[in-house]
Amino acid sequence: MDLFGAVKNIFKKISSFFSGLFEKDVVIKITSIVAAVAIWFVISVNEYPIINEVVFNVPIQIALEGTYAEASGYQAMSQSVETVTVYLTGNRGEVGNIKTEDLVAVASAENVMYAMEYNLPLEIESLSDKEFEVTKIEPAVVSVGFDRIITKEIPVSPEISGVYAAEGYIMGDSDDIAVVPNKVNITGPATTVDEITQAAVVIREDTVLKATTDFKTDTIKLYNNTMEISDENTQLTYNKTDFTVHIPVYARQTVKLDVRITNAPASFDVEKFKEKLEFSIDELVVAVADENAVERDTMDIGTIDMREVDVGKEFTFATADFLLENYQDWNDVGTITVKCPSEGLAVRPIHITNPSIQLINAPAQFDFKIVTSGVTPIFIGPEKTLEQLTYIDVIAQIDMLNSFNIEEGYCKLPVTFSIPAYDDVWCIGSEGVLSPMATIQITAKENN
Repeated sequence: MDLFGAVKNIFKKISSFFSGLFEKDVVIKITSIVAAVAIWFVISVNEYPIINEVVFNVPIQIALEGTYAEASGYQAMSQSVETVTVYLTGNRGEVGNIKTEDLVAVASAENVMYAMEYNLPLEIESLSDKEFEVTKIEPAVVSVGFDRIITKEIPVSPEISGVYAAEGYIMGDSDDIAVVPNKVNITGPATTVDEITQAAVVIREDTVLKATTDFKTDTIKLYNNTMEISDENTQLTYNKTDFTVHIPVYARQTVKLDVRITNAPASFDVEKFKEKLEFSIDELVVAVADENAVERDTMDIGTIDMREVDVGKEFTFATADFLLENYQDWNDVGTITVKCPSEGLAVRPIHITNPSIQLINAPAQFDFKIVTSGVTPIFIGPEKTLEQLTYIDVIAQIDMLNSFNIEEGYCKLPVTFSIPAYDDVWCIGSEGVLSPMATIQITAKENN
């Protein structure tokens, strides 16, 4: 006979015995009920001392102490369940009063060696002195993901959506848009943090800009090399802060182009020469920051040294080299080419002998003697002009005004040339050098 049938028979006998008494007196009735319960309890404890019990929501504890995982800095980052159901059997006096807080399900990490997910078996431990036997645990194992917690500094870039420049204006490119602060510290599981290559602060405002603007946001997106990393269930944290995104806005201007001319002969007509230069573009469209938008008619793109100007020579100037800090190349031209004239020009070397070279601004306390026998500068100009040009037309000079620390001995100083009778002839140096040098002997004058 099972437990239920035995208890039923007991209650039948007790009920029959006291049935007559219940009709006589209330006190007798109550006394009878208490007596019946007491009798039932005594019989149950003596006849059926071992019972089964089910305890729900027993918490799981991951045991790391003294393991390789603890020494390696691993932590339990995720687990499949947080609690289990425990089936117990044991003495009625021990098991009958067990509550959830009396138990804990322990998952040992003694076999954890790498950052990965493990299926760990569970063991039930008592948090009190009660004794029992575990017959079943549901579930019997827990899946636990282990990893180390690290912090990594990630560069921050802007991600702009809905922000545009008004017509006639342009926003700065990615190199011009500044984010402050421009780095963020990300903390989380090593396998996730190591994948992060970039953080982006997000601006989602439908705005049309005509001036440089600062936006503030605390929204961040994280990316690896190929895609966005969702921060859901990744246990990633970062130092929360407001980011300022500085977006420069530039106004459009169209300017004519010009170059500087250096080292031309004193009599040379520079403006006439510049009229013959051929620019790869006549005008340059630039973008200038609105707060610095001074209207300009022309822009100087660089310098042409007349000592380097051969027939038809081309000079190239990069926009990045001559545009000011707050300017941008609107059309991304990149480079501008300037071609020197070639039609109707001739090249002619003319030898200038020693006596034809003049010393000017020489200090009075020294005597100077040009040792070099002469120089042979190369002249360029119109063919008809060069046909009649002679050394008599050339003034060769050595200017000692800026020669410092003059002392006895020998020194080399540059020779310059001018052609006063012609305004369309220039010199490109001598014997492969831009500035021909002459050797001078210096001696101190005797005191009278």
